[in-house]
Amino acid sequence: IVLCSHKSSSIQKETPKKKPKLELKPSNGDSSSITQSMDSGGTDNFILISQLKEEVMSLKRVLQQKDQTILEKDRKLTELKADFQYQESNMRVKMNQMDKSHKESMEHQQGKNRELLKQVASLSKGKKFDRTGSSLLP
Repeated sequence: IVLCSHKSSSIQKETPKKKPKLELKPSNGDSSSITQSMDSGGTDNFILISQLKEEVMSLKRVLQQKDQTILEKDRKLTELKADFQYQESNMRVKMNQMDKSHKESMEHQQGKNRELLKQVASLSKGKKFDRTGSSLLP
């Protein structure tokens, strides 16, 4: 079985072929051929296990790197959210202050406008006003 270290799915797709059962006592009486056959099977398995262990270690390293990347991005996202909330809060305070200042200014201008309208109305009736807004008799 040939394995690619970057493709873990290739292991799952390949089905290991069963080796034929070996007789413990060969018909010709040569016991060394059985031992050699068992050794080559064991060596193949050892190589396969070693390759799989290397692939598992490689995948664990990749996973650890990706976990680290996720943690770093999560920290950055948290920092950005905190900064956004801080800026949003400051913006709201500033808008409220500007709104309050605008309302005060409008109230002042409306008061001035009412006073001027009173002066215009009284002048058109013939009354005179001094600069303080109090009416003077003609």
